[in-house]
Amino acid sequence: MLDFNPDPQIGGRVLRLVIDAVNECNLRCTYCHPGEVWKRQQLPARRVAAAIEAAEAAGVLEVVLTGGEITLHEDFGAVLDATNLLQRAASTLITNATRLTADTAEQLARSNLTRICTSVDGVTNELHGSARGKNLPKVLDGLRTLNGTGKPITVITVVHQRNWERVVELSYFLAEHGLASQHHLCAPSFSGQARAHYPELRLREHEFHGVQEIVDTNHRDLAAAGLYLTFNSFWPATGLTPLAVNPSRTMTLQQLSEQVKDTLCNIRPSGEFRLQAATWGREMVGNAALGSVSDAPVADLLSRAEAILAEGSARQMPREVEARHKFQLGTAANSTTTDLLIGRTDTPEPAPDVDLIPIRSVNDHWILNNPIDVEAVAAQLRSRPNDHRVVRHPSETILLFDRSRSLVTVLRATEWEQVATAIGPEAVTA
Repeated sequence: MLDFNPDPQIGGRVLRLVIDAVNECNLRCTYCHPGEVWKRQQLPARRVAAAIEAAEAAGVLEVVLTGGEITLHEDFGAVLDATNLLQRAASTLITNATRLTADTAEQLARSNLTRICTSVDGVTNELHGSARGKNLPKVLDGLRTLNGTGKPITVITVVHQRNWERVVELSYFLAEHGLASQHHLCAPSFSGQARAHYPELRLREHEFHGVQEIVDTNHRDLAAAGLYLTFNSFWPATGLTPLAVNPSRTMTLQQLSEQVKDTLCNIRPSGEFRLQAATWGREMVGNAALGSVSDAPVADLLSRAEAILAEGSARQMPREVEARHKFQLGTAANSTTTDLLIGRTDTPEPAPDVDLIPIRSVNDHWILNNPIDVEAVAAQLRSRPNDHRVVRHPSETILLFDRSRSLVTVLRATEWEQVATAIGPEAVTA
């Protein structure tokens, strides 16, 4: 049966809660953004559990458990056990897959995780190791171990100057060997330690278009082979819509949270609870912190976030300004100016002014201009009803969430009525 709740007070604006449970990693990828340095800091498992419980009660669609490298958490088993608190919300874990043991794999298999993400940057050790360290055999062993847990796998590739032209070779490798159901590409952002390496990593504007052209050319064939290929950074970087991948109303929840800035909150290993409306990577414009989960219940912080977002006092950067700073794109891009903006400099020079704008919410999303195939949406819901949630956003927009693939289909209320009619009342619960 479908989990459709018609009460708009149940479904909130915060759709995704990212919990950075550890601030340490066993790798030193040059594009990573931990902050100034990795320093051992962990969010206690009991606070992770409290955050998960609060997210479930608040109607959040997905909780993401990450780090750093999440398997370094001293109570990793307890963190996984906390996923059993979830009934409606999906849970995603992100790992570099280099520390997996048979015991870890068994814990993952027993958990209530909905899917697992891991990073692979190329089909050869040279490509994969160009910014991560040459450990591809170990990562592939870990990926095979993850595949054996029975959880859907998403591979994340950071595309940069050294690997982007051959990234689709990895896509076909993953599809051929059944190692993943999704392959998400993302560009490195100007954040944390990546700032020091950005000149040799950053994608230039024509390279963003080149990556998207690769995705457009191969998306349909790979989808037929069971792999969903997408480039999550194309819209925020260029402002153009990837119509070959999103010709109707569906996109990844990651893409939606990149484009709709009132959908995401983040808890840091220190306990700091942040809005993500004017942030990227680990960087903040102004002060996005609402408090600490060490001092206040997560439910209260989520409620405060919802209230701030509902009243419209939170602001975001214009898309092109965010691209200028996050990806160093455009003629006005200047790393020194960006460092001043995010407080990463010791100079007394004041931070540049940025005119923040009201957040354009999901009901004003460009994807609503795309056509809708009512029968195709209804058929998808009928074929896998237990994998979906259907919630009414406070804007009255209807979100169909594919939990196992973390895909969102966006509908107007009248369109949902048509879909519900096509499904039949016996398939929907109130």
